Amino acid sequence: NGKADFAELARVHSDDGTASRGGELDWIYPGDTVPDFERAYEELKEGEISQPVRTPFGYHLIQVLERRSAEMNPERRRLQARQALRERKSDEAYQEWLRQLRDQSYVEVRLDER
Repeated sequence: NGKADFAELARVHSDDGTASRGGELDWIYPGDTVPDFERAYEELKEGEISQPVRTPFGYHLIQVLERRSAEMNPERRRLQARQALRERKSDEAYQEWLRQLRDQSYVEVRLDER
């Protein structure tokens, strides 16, 4: 029929850890993946396959098999809260490091008169 099976192609050609499962990921929630990947799958309709998507992990073809709305269970909420807190603390530490770096730096600007 001229149509290839996505899962079979993933098994044969993918070098990702999901290749043996036909490239299938478990259910993913917003924030689970890098932004480029998330934007790509959010734009797809069920059954649709994306154009190649580049992320820091490589190139991906994405097919959305099914969407569902579900309340997050308490464990999932705790994990997301921990991740958000970790990211906020990491950002605060980075900003403090930058501030200290600026405070320790000396820049002299000389304008040559010609």
